[in-house]
Amino acid sequence: MNLLFAEDDALLAQLFQLQAESAGYQVVWAENGDIAVQQALSYQFDLIFMDIQMPVLDGISAMQMLRQLGYDRPIIAMSAENVAEEGFDLMLKKPLHWEQVQDKLAQFDVIPQLTLQVPHELRSAYAAHVEESLHQLQMLADSAKWADFSAIVHQLKGSAGSFGFEDISKLADKLQQTWATLSDEQKQARASYFLEQCKACKIK
Repeated sequence: MNLLFAEDDALLAQLFQLQAESAGYQVVWAENGDIAVQQALSYQFDLIFMDIQMPVLDGISAMQMLRQLGYDRPIIAMSAENVAEEGFDLMLKKPLHWEQVQDKLAQFDVIPQLTLQVPHELRSAYAAHVEESLHQLQMLADSAKWADFSAIVHQLKGSAGSFGFEDISKLADKLQQTWATLSDEQKQARASYFLEQCKACKIK
């Protein structure tokens, strides 16, 4: 089975590709919705994994464009939030875990179930990414750039758990649940508390 994985997070895409190919799938990565549409129209893919929030063209728009063009193969949505958009065949909630992915894939193609570990090198690369993200978040909080701050928190919520950093993912999820209701002054205090909690987590 050939899979198209549309996702702007390069480390998450690398992890998915490694796990899927180890389980016998062929995977091509598309880094945004526009590239995903172009790749999908080649019809070499049996199934598409489509992240909802991507640059250039988001996942919902990409899916809608493909459906309008007559694309009738399965498209699975991926998001840290709940998505009920008509046109997707299934929904995967981030952070992705390989067992969860295989359960969904089994509805389309049955292959042996494999338990795979995140490679040490890839986990280390993601740990460095988390540390850099926390550094960026601190600078964004210091300058009160809350839109950019929220975007990085969303990314951590959606990918950290896939690499074994469940605590970071849960903290980001908890922050996002109330973030939109906070005043700028409250955001400053909440951001500082969030960063303190994250730095207390075991990242290495």
